[in-house]
Amino acid sequence: MEEIAVHNYLDAPSTLPARCFLQIHWYREPNFQAWLRANRFTVLTVARHPLDVLISALHYIKYEPGTSRWLEGNTNLPGNLATASPTSREFLEYALSTGAEDLLSVTYQWWNDAQVMRLRYEDAVRDPEHVLGSQVTALGGDAQRVRPLLDSLSMEKMRATPNRHGWQGKPGLWRRLIVPQDAFRIYKRHQRVFDCLGYSVKPYFLTRGSAHKHWLQLL
Repeated sequence: MEEIAVHNYLDAPSTLPARCFLQIHWYREPNFQAWLRANRFTVLTVARHPLDVLISALHYIKYEPGTSRWLEGNTNLPGNLATASPTSREFLEYALSTGAEDLLSVTYQWWNDAQVMRLRYEDAVRDPEHVLGSQVTALGGDAQRVRPLLDSLSMEKMRATPNRHGWQGKPGLWRRLIVPQDAFRIYKRHQRVFDCLGYSVKPYFLTRGSAHKHWLQLL
């Protein structure tokens, strides 16, 4: 099936293939829902720990200028984050902002829709063949074809793309990069999203110096 990736559903081709995947990060709002129904899409949404999402965005912004079009700018990812670390004041300010709220709320909105298929990132990383195979089966495909596809899309190949679309692929990376006092503040700011998706921030120990060192090592 052909894959189409757009920032705004209005940028999708006016004539879509009979069978395709549309990759998009967009609000669950009536106009988009009507467009999806008219084009007979089945919706699948992916949940990931919000702190890992913020870390991933912080890394990705260094290589992908298209992040400025996420939600047509409503995520408000500032350019100075490209040189910031998860231990910085700039990162914390963004993580507590309305822009970060918009970024994180999209999955929360779709997760509550009973008609939507749900996939948890951490489960897919833990057992990709079984978890993704179940999704493929539910969509009418052949689960046996998942393993060859996974082999062809290795993390090394994703890291080699111009925008470094692959990086670590390790759930829970935030525990090595965000100090507890910041993590708890972010959790409280976006608690509705965390709780709805089933994520939490349990007590742990990490100094700001150690977190910054880990960040530099990963870069």
